[in-house]
Amino acid sequence: MVYKAMSLSRRDFMKAGVGAAALLSTFRLDDSIIKEAMSQITTGGVSVLWIHGAACQSCTVSLLNTTYPDVVDVILGRLPEVKLDFDFQTVVMPSWGEKAMEALKNPPKDFVLLVEGSIQTKNNGTFCTIGEIDGKPVTMSEWVRKLSSQAMAVVSIGTCASYGGIPAGSPNPTGAVGLTDFLGSNFASKLNLPIVNVPGCPPHPDWMVGTLANIILAAKKLYPFPELDSLGRPTMFFGKSIHDDCPRRGQYDEGDFAEKFGHDGCIYQLGCKGPITYADCNSRKWNNGLNSCTISGAPCIACVQPEFPDKASPFFRALPAPPLSIGLAASVGTAVGASLTGAYWVQGARERTREKEKQKKAVDASARYTGGQ
Repeated sequence: MVYKAMSLSRRDFMKAGVGAAALLSTFRLDDSIIKEAMSQITTGGVSVLWIHGAACQSCTVSLLNTTYPDVVDVILGRLPEVKLDFDFQTVVMPSWGEKAMEALKNPPKDFVLLVEGSIQTKNNGTFCTIGEIDGKPVTMSEWVRKLSSQAMAVVSIGTCASYGGIPAGSPNPTGAVGLTDFLGSNFASKLNLPIVNVPGCPPHPDWMVGTLANIILAAKKLYPFPELDSLGRPTMFFGKSIHDDCPRRGQYDEGDFAEKFGHDGCIYQLGCKGPITYADCNSRKWNNGLNSCTISGAPCIACVQPEFPDKASPFFRALPAPPLSIGLAASVGTAVGASLTGAYWVQGARERTREKEKQKKAVDASARYTGGQ
């Protein structure tokens, strides 16, 4: 095979790379929806602004960490043209400095706002800033207020943006909160659309691209707005529990539980939170349809739930015994699942309180023993 040198600018390369990532993530989604959504971006129908708050950038990495087809195929034009051009995305955008900030200062008329990471509220939000205006740093919270009021639709990318996530974990020194808590549960975009949450630590690429494509078409009145559950998540991705799709489900029903990691059997007693976690990880799978947490033998840690991480901890402690078999609970509906979830969080809170009391008694005893020194 003979390779020929090609002339490709940095901007064109970045556009092709991001466009490829979007394409690579969508092969198991509805192809017609994706193509139509991408055409809306290609023809200038809608723009995308993606801003980052308190997070580790893993959501962006997840979006770009796709495997088939190869990015080179897109760059060399071997695949149909796909363009997902982020007007602002701090990790992959080709522009920088004042040129990059212009997209936030003077956003396009029609755009979808994607927020990755939680919003810090303490100290006037100065724990996280994005750029400057007239030499003054602008906080993440200020950008969210401004842009959300002008956006056609607003999407929370990842659990941090959706519910606060790890940055909001105790003791939460920066006052980190999720987008819904920050803007309010009654928030509506310019098109009167609610906030859409795509949680996960990180979310699956399909969840992000599929939701974005659906919302773009809904904003252009070409497709229905995605159905959301009570936590603002698209039911097409978050409608079933991890437990329902787990290949170890039969072992649970038979009472065949693994006693140690690496042993055969259901990992429920090793801390798996699958029964109270809703996402299609086991049917969609990760890494190009290869694997998932529970399939690989690791417990689900409920990373798509608003209780993550504090109330989902300790990760390797079993859920309390349900009032009836989870097999029956699944047939009864989400009400039983909600009661089981509530019982688990309450028990966890009680256990953490007891642990703190034990620690306090130990400290007091030590102080008495040492004479308070």
